Amino acid sequence: MRNKSFVFALLLIVLAVVSYPAGMTTAAQGAVDEIAQIDQEIKGLQQTLDFFQSVAARKGEDELAGQIEQHAFAFFQRAKQLHEVPPVPQNQERKKQQLAVDKKLGAQKESLKQLQMQYEQLTASYWEQLLPELAIHSQGPSRKAAAAMQAADPVFDPFEPNDTLATSYPVTSGNIYNSKISSSTDMDHYHFNSGALTGTLDVTLYVPASVDYDLVVRESENKLVDFSITEELGGIETVSFQVKPNTTYYITVYSMKQHFSTTETYALRFGKVATVLTVAAPIDISLPAGEVPAYRFTAPETGTYRFYTGPYGGFGALNDTILYLFENEEMTKLLGYNDEATDGSLFSEIKIPMTQGVTYFVFVSHYEKEKGVHARLTAALDTKAAVSSPVIHEAAANDGSITEQQVVTLSSGVLAADVAASVAVSHLPAGLQPIITRSSDQQITIRFGGKALEHEKKHSVQNVKITIPKAKISGADADLVTSPFAIDFTDTEPLLAGTPQDIHLAAGMKKILKLTAPSTGSFEIFTGYYGGNPAEGTSNTWLGVYEDYAQTRLLASNDDGDQPPFSKVSLSLQSGQDYYVVLTSASSSTVHARLTVRYLGVEYVYNAKGQLIQMKQGGNILTEFTYDGNGNLIKKQVRK
Repeated sequence: MRNKSFVFALLLIVLAVVSYPAGMTTAAQGAVDEIAQIDQEIKGLQQTLDFFQSVAARKGEDELAGQIEQHAFAFFQRAKQLHEVPPVPQNQERKKQQLAVDKKLGAQKESLKQLQMQYEQLTASYWEQLLPELAIHSQGPSRKAAAAMQAADPVFDPFEPNDTLATSYPVTSGNIYNSKISSSTDMDHYHFNSGALTGTLDVTLYVPASVDYDLVVRESENKLVDFSITEELGGIETVSFQVKPNTTYYITVYSMKQHFSTTETYALRFGKVATVLTVAAPIDISLPAGEVPAYRFTAPETGTYRFYTGPYGGFGALNDTILYLFENEEMTKLLGYNDEATDGSLFSEIKIPMTQGVTYFVFVSHYEKEKGVHARLTAALDTKAAVSSPVIHEAAANDGSITEQQVVTLSSGVLAADVAASVAVSHLPAGLQPIITRSSDQQITIRFGGKALEHEKKHSVQNVKITIPKAKISGADADLVTSPFAIDFTDTEPLLAGTPQDIHLAAGMKKILKLTAPSTGSFEIFTGYYGGNPAEGTSNTWLGVYEDYAQTRLLASNDDGDQPPFSKVSLSLQSGQDYYVVLTSASSSTVHARLTVRYLGVEYVYNAKGQLIQMKQGGNILTEFTYDGNGNLIKKQVRK
């Protein structure tokens, strides 16, 4: 960041540029200026593909909509790739750095022209395929024929003939135009000449209650600017687009469903062109040298806001911008200034607290007054989403359920009333379902339904994240993603081979224990007298062995073994794998018994030095080995 005196020096430069009389400066010609024009064409063609995707989806052609989406994505990525230039040394003088960027970008001019042609060919084919009625060759009757039709038609339909772009009716911003779609093939075209105007133009179509009309804005025959095709009877269609100087825009009212009315009129309202910047509504600026755009911004709520520049259309190249934020339109009270968001980035960013309802003024210029601005300007509420708990724990029942809640709080902004349906929770263990509630304007609560299918300690996760879409947060320009939090599981109580457990259960209860097989081979799992004492009496038990805690994959079960009413199961287990042993009563009574696991194969027991000290089978020691202090075997005892 430059020092304070330099800031005021730059401010004087901007003031000088803003005060240039019209026509006193002209855009420099060259490859970079040509690319700026190509970028504007590509942006419009990309918007046209987005429109066709919506049209295909509305017509129920989902496969075609998916195909268009893939084409649009591939073309957009190609545009970004062609605008990418290798990083230049950040210690270069700013002017040299921008020149290096321009030189490398200029080398891509022909490739960008080729991409534009491919865009045009693709969009032309979709016009014919999806909306032939709006394609140039079939846009209604000639002016003469249309006039004859109007004379023969008793229905009063103002502004006719206007069924083609060539016969479109001229409109003025700020006016309302009342007319009719009087037949299934009727469509009304209007045109707006921007002249010297720049800024945002809002166009609203008020549709009669019994019909469904659509609204499309084009800059040329096949290049779409904006559209509104709400599928609703009597719906209000609204578009808002950036007006460029000396440009003609064509506004079309028609019905994709071929609805019409000979009695009811629609109202087409044109707002005034205004240089207004609103939150989360980026403005793509492409102006010649000497012209510095200025925008009014009224804070919709009190909070910290970010104003920043970025690639034109989301795909353009680096542009060395400067941002100024003033308290007044006369530019005498400077609130903020930035020429580089980060060292060497060339783009700019201002972050500043603002008061609800107060209007501020944003100016954007190129660092070099001989160059024009070709960048995207965005204003956004600087908000973050924080979780209340870094760790969510498994419930005390130790069954994979969670009773704790996670709360997400916004630092600023307001959540939409229907935000809950759009929130996503990623990396949640299988079996758990998020239950999301909007608790307040800035808070959502997440409860966890279901039970995790796997919930031992080793199944704990550390990277659960919650994402709130930007469309559901006022003023946000990007989806909000929380920092990761953990879900911590507790190990199931273990059952060890060779270590009997005495268990007492009340009537109707059951016990689940985890057995991790120490070896691969055959095992016996059985119940017997509590404490090994016959005086404790018998217990009518039931045993089951499962692969999963949820008890959906049963491996073996038994009611009465070889010593009824005690139970016994025999089965093969894999070393290191977890199994779940379930003990309960076979007669809904209490359980008072000893549970034992016995490995039937030969078990090899090693000491801490890795020396074999025992060979066991069925809980009985077959052979013992003894070593001296040097690790030499001194005794081997075979037991009978």
